[in-house]
Amino acid sequence: MSEVGGRLESVDEIVERYMRKSSTKQRTRYVVLGWVFVAFAIIGIWVPGWPTVSWAVPAAYLFSISDEKYFRWSLTNKFFGPALFEYYATGKTIPKHAKIWIIVTMTVMSGLSIWLATIAGDPGYGQAFIAVAWAVGFWWLVYKVDSR
Repeated sequence: MSEVGGRLESVDEIVERYMRKSSTKQRTRYVVLGWVFVAFAIIGIWVPGWPTVSWAVPAAYLFSISDEKYFRWSLTNKFFGPALFEYYATGKTIPKHAKIWIIVTMTVMSGLSIWLATIAGDPGYGQAFIAVAWAVGFWWLVYKVDSR
């Protein structure tokens, strides 16, 4: 593999590093679920506010553990292929500014959800669940998701 500064330079290198085999039964499930995620990603091409790459990333992952042809397609298609290629080529990292904005957005939306649950009269269980989900997401982003 020819890595330049820790970055993979071709689709073949990415496939070689990340492609995994699964059983036939699992393969079928992963391919079907991957195409469901692709369908959601395609919706995001035309519907404002609906994410595209956020759906394409799990689709690419599912293809990477099930079908090389579909994994290659996910890295090279014209709609979200460039973003997925960049994600895999840089070692599955996200830009630091994107990570910060994800955390800010997640915090604001969780705070808003807690406030609305309180107004709706929830005795505290909903707010606690939202706070725990936020804490887990925050921890995951800070400690488990690498940034560049």
